Amino acid sequence: MRDLSQLNINERGKRVQRLPPSDEIINSFQSRLSAKLPENYVKLLRHSNGGHPELDSIEPVDRPGTRWAVNRFYFLDEDKTSVGSLWSAVEKWRKILGEHALPFAADGGGNQFFLDLNMTPPSVKICIHDQNFAIVDLAPSFDEFVDRLSVDPDMI
Repeated sequence: MRDLSQLNINERGKRVQRLPPSDEIINSFQSRLSAKLPENYVKLLRHSNGGHPELDSIEPVDRPGTRWAVNRFYFLDEDKTSVGSLWSAVEKWRKILGEHALPFAADGGGNQFFLDLNMTPPSVKICIHDQNFAIVDLAPSFDEFVDRLSVDPDMI
């Protein structure tokens, strides 16, 4: 997985000020999820707990010309109700994505990037809510997802 500093994750152009999640919060969240978070996803949370990456765009391998851009990564702390909270995202999307899905980010339209925890390693998919909640495969692992993020060519 690439050096996470290359993503230049920020909030309103400034470095994310939120503290990384503690081991206690991570363990509590994993208990709620009934699954262990992938190591490199935890690494991302500890690098930047939420925020918008400048390298935000990804093109699925099997859909050339189609791109989705991460608007924000969810954060993990004791706040269980905020819109940007991982706790809140899981609660909101669990009935749609399933018990073994971890929504970790959203695009500008509210489509959900999520980890399919049924896979080993967990694959990355996106749920397109305005296409009857269609699921599109984006990357076979979180590492590859991060490695394939690039600047959105429509925003240059």
